[in-house]
Amino acid sequence: MPLPLNMEIIDMAIILQVNYTPSAQQDQQSDAARIESAENIAKNVAGLQWKVWISNTTEKLRGGIYLFDDLDSAKAWGEGNLRERLAAGGGTNISITYFEANEKLSAITRATFSKSAIAA
Repeated sequence: MPLPLNMEIIDMAIILQVNYTPSAQQDQQSDAARIESAENIAKNVAGLQWKVWISNTTEKLRGGIYLFDDLDSAKAWGEGNLRERLAAGGGTNISITYFEANEKLSAITRATFSKSAIAA
């Protein structure tokens, strides 16, 4: 179930799911540019444990599944730089949703969790 944005969660991993329709410019972005973007995100996004890049070429959708250390870090990225970057590149229908990660059940199904090296 998505989290209300004002919910306080202390020391719980948070999933941020983003979906959007890419612009023609975003759709034609080179692999080198995407790699540079991935490296920048990995180095500079506070509280980020990992990101999975997703796309659906049939539906012309892109997105990402992010795991953050906490809700504050997830919201800082999701409602700040992420939304701004997607919109500035011409992305539309931007949807960002936050979820609590059930670490105990997820570990049983082989999910891995570790605190971010970049503090919020």
